[in-house]
Amino acid sequence: MVKLIASLLLLAVVAQAYGDFKSKQESKSFVRELQKEREAQQLKEKQNPNHEGQDQECKGSLAVPEITKDWVDIKDACIKGMRHQIQEEINASYQYLAMGAYFSRDTVNRPGFAEHFFKAAKEEREHGSKLVEYLSMRGQLTEGVSDLINVPTVAKQEWSDGASALSDALDLEIKVTKSIRKLIQTCEGKPYNHYHLVDYLTGVYLEEQLHGQRELAGKLTTLKKMMDTNGELGEFLFDKTL
Repeated sequence: MVKLIASLLLLAVVAQAYGDFKSKQESKSFVRELQKEREAQQLKEKQNPNHEGQDQECKGSLAVPEITKDWVDIKDACIKGMRHQIQEEINASYQYLAMGAYFSRDTVNRPGFAEHFFKAAKEEREHGSKLVEYLSMRGQLTEGVSDLINVPTVAKQEWSDGASALSDALDLEIKVTKSIRKLIQTCEGKPYNHYHLVDYLTGVYLEEQLHGQRELAGKLTTLKKMMDTNGELGEFLFDKTL
């Protein structure tokens, strides 16, 4: 009986060992097959370097297709005026940045004025960006983009008081408004008459410019009245309202 049990245990051990051996052999065989497939694929790629598989056979072309340019109808003088206006908006943005930086100084410390001018700088920069987007929408900016915007030199970096800064800001807005009006006259005159662009400049830009000028004129009037009565204290109190 004991011999029978011992024989059965021995058979079980042998069977287990044989099964492990067979499993290892099958695993080695599977690895060899994978290696053969990989080597065959590599050899195929070497023989066909331009072939990247059936999933990547469809490729796009970088060549610019020939299509009609009749839709690109905005003319040279109007384009030149638009590019000039973009630069004017960027120039105004830089000048407002200089104003905001001046009133942010610890020796000046007029946070209301600083915030007002930084906000104005952002608005002017956005105006320039919108004009760039409009030119792109009309099929422009396919060339001459590198000289579209030049980094301006800020003409003035210090002011005697808040009133002088607001006065310069009003003059700056008047200059930008005149430039927009000149652009409108150019683009609506013969032989161009770009109705869409003129309507865009009149209804969006000119509208905002006129409201901005009126707002600045009112602020400047109020500030001067407060300073005439209370001097620097009037400027300090006015700063709190901005």
